Amino acid sequence: MPLHLIPAKTNFDFLGKRIPALVLSTIINVLSLVAVFVVGLNFGIDFKGGVAVEVKAKQGAADLAELRHVLDGLGLGEVTLQEFGSGGEVLVRVQRQEGGPECVAIAARLLSKSLGPEFKLAAASQGAGLALTLPRGIDDGTRKRISDATGLSEAQLPRTGSGVQRIDISADQRAEWCQQVAILAVKDALADKYDFRRTESVGPKVGSELLQTGIIAMLATLLAIAAYVWFRFEWQFGVGALIALLHDVVSTVGVFVLFQLDFSLTALAALLTIAGYSINDTVVVFDRVRENLRRYKRLALVDILNVSINETLSRTIMTSSTVFVACVALALFGGPVLHSFAIGMLWGVIVGTYSSIWIACAGLVYMNLRPERMRGEDKPAKTEVAGR
Repeated sequence: MPLHLIPAKTNFDFLGKRIPALVLSTIINVLSLVAVFVVGLNFGIDFKGGVAVEVKAKQGAADLAELRHVLDGLGLGEVTLQEFGSGGEVLVRVQRQEGGPECVAIAARLLSKSLGPEFKLAAASQGAGLALTLPRGIDDGTRKRISDATGLSEAQLPRTGSGVQRIDISADQRAEWCQQVAILAVKDALADKYDFRRTESVGPKVGSELLQTGIIAMLATLLAIAAYVWFRFEWQFGVGALIALLHDVVSTVGVFVLFQLDFSLTALAALLTIAGYSINDTVVVFDRVRENLRRYKRLALVDILNVSINETLSRTIMTSSTVFVACVALALFGGPVLHSFAIGMLWGVIVGTYSSIWIACAGLVYMNLRPERMRGEDKPAKTEVAGR
């Protein structure tokens, strides 16, 4: 005897609760939009900019837990690790440095470690410049070592003299210099166990362009999905699907704001995945709606929608449960890199199932869908569902 987690025949009045559901959805989406503009998203390195360092373990596989512990202790802010290749290669990404006193302190530590405690670096007493303390006059070899340790170019360093020497550096130059300091700090911390393949700096302009491109890709995806549904069904179905997709995406963005989850390219991938999952569930219900519009010629539209949702309920619950369990596993064991993706998907599975019923189908009721246009009048009518 087959196992049925959901009864084979259910008779829930889903559309009878459509008004409270639409009111609740409207409140959630409005609050999500307000939160985006008032609180703001917690943008990750992909969109804010930062530095990337590709490293390879000198022996064996990379120990990500140890790497994270070491890098978190550098005071560089958000650090993400991505393992690839044979298991010994890791991409280290560090958030963009703001050029504050922490940057100067890190550079000063690197300088003292390289040349001794008598060499000191501090912020100048006035302006954005730096104050470099030299115990004696420096030659070309010492100047190069200072440059290698601090990220300052040799042209910026004094040629003669000792004691406190001022290094003029503008605010913009200091911000870019701090990116180099972050790279040097990572190299210094990992030099014993890792070889360095490449380094690069991602500026805020690149991150802004990436965010803009991501938004365009998201909107294009939603419009393409709506056009597909419109072409396959009636225009009311396409509009209902688009509203449901917008509802899912906006509410998921609200979850990212509420919990201040890292919003990066991985989060953007979660939004696109949620849109795909939601439309898949919606199209299954819409297919059954279209079949039942031709089958039951005397039922009202609301009753036909309820019949269709109940007939696909078992499939919907089983699919949603399977995906939900997989996302729980990602959230618990996927690590920090996949944490935002997993949390977003957990919410997306719930809201995607919800919107297929109370947004997409409920929208058909209010868009003047004409059942007679989809009914084959040449076929004899079948018996209506009992009790409807």
